[in-house]
Amino acid sequence: MVALHPVPLDHGPPDASIPDTDLVIALADDAVLDRAGADALVEYAATEPADAWFGDVTHGSLTRLRTAWSPTRATEDPHAFAPFAVRAGWLRTQGIAADAPDVAQRLAQTEADVVHLTTTLTRHPSPPATNVRSRPPSGRPSTDIPAAAIPATVTVVIPTAGARLPDGAVAVERLLARLGALPERIESVFVVGDEFHADPAVLEGPGRRVVRRPPGPFNFSSAVNLGVLHARSPIVLLLNDDTEPEGFAFIDRMAARLDDPRTAAVGALLTYPDGTVQHAGIVIDDARPLHPFVGWQPAATEPHGGLVARDVIAVTGACLMVRRRDFLAVGGMSPSFPLSFNDIDLCIRLRRAVGNVVIEPAATLVHHETLTRAPVIAPDEWDRWIGRWGEIVDPWYHPAHHRPDDPHALARNADHLPPATDDPAVPVTTRRPVLRSRVHHARLAAADD
Repeated sequence: MVALHPVPLDHGPPDASIPDTDLVIALADDAVLDRAGADALVEYAATEPADAWFGDVTHGSLTRLRTAWSPTRATEDPHAFAPFAVRAGWLRTQGIAADAPDVAQRLAQTEADVVHLTTTLTRHPSPPATNVRSRPPSGRPSTDIPAAAIPATVTVVIPTAGARLPDGAVAVERLLARLGALPERIESVFVVGDEFHADPAVLEGPGRRVVRRPPGPFNFSSAVNLGVLHARSPIVLLLNDDTEPEGFAFIDRMAARLDDPRTAAVGALLTYPDGTVQHAGIVIDDARPLHPFVGWQPAATEPHGGLVARDVIAVTGACLMVRRRDFLAVGGMSPSFPLSFNDIDLCIRLRRAVGNVVIEPAATLVHHETLTRAPVIAPDEWDRWIGRWGEIVDPWYHPAHHRPDDPHALARNADHLPPATDDPAVPVTTRRPVLRSRVHHARLAAADD
């Protein structure tokens, strides 16, 4: 039998009378346990050997729906998952209290088993006390990423058709101008085909190489794979030619995340030319990959963790960094997805075989999305996606979110992340930051035919 012990803040390590397997949660004076949530927690904790738990939190009548555990976000933004219900034995091992300022970081550093309960666990008339570290006056999280002892050596792989931007400029030429003079440790590999009609001199310069792909219809996955095979660096950055960075500092910010061997891939925050969000990580809802926060001002995403590095199920291939050995170990991008889903398919395979996929908002670029092709998904690619990953469950997407489900405005379907009120139709369950599968209804329907 497991018991849950609520204690006041600053209570200190667990009393000796509390068994190691019991849970301790520190509550502010104005916070109370939700009875149904607490009962569900005790029931799950009796059979699941997790080190710590957290649930959703309700302020008045509004519930903050949380993602599954993200060690990356917990390190950057410790308040994101507080308060924790932690095993007394784990707390004693660490010699800390349940509300210690570094409890979230310690859970992340020790690779503790941390579980999210998809229901309200605590209720607060006002925002709960947090362990968040101080932030700059701008409200943005600190971008002081620990520098590597040796700056990263990176190959930037850029498939390009020499397309033009709306203002008439050649996209790849604009990209190179925005990158500026790159140090010798950063080389560029351009993958071109018969569709490249720009002046080849645009691609000439120190540290640049051009690889010509075989004739035939454009296949983004095959082009990327060819570029990575020609890369000479241990780290590879896949970069669309229609992106516009401000210098190359974003490359080092992304590469710093790969100093952690538990991280397999890193993405960047991409904005439209008007400064609103185009990409801030990907969520998968009922098999459909969606971009959350589309059209939002970046600052508006802060309450939802949008300005903090965090784990996600996938990031876009428009700006994706990975170790070359890991990319090759999972077979690279799948040519079966020539235009769509190739980046998400890659991220899922990396997540399962290597480690975490992280979005790094401190790396920000402008992206002229779908400059060289129409923003449509071919039916055969959709069928292939459903056949391969239609049953995947995104642990960072809360089952209580309600999307507009508008087939004529798919971007709106991702605008579902603000808090939602409790929905009794959503079953209470537990979530860990692992990818699990279910049978997708499309397969069930096919079986019935």
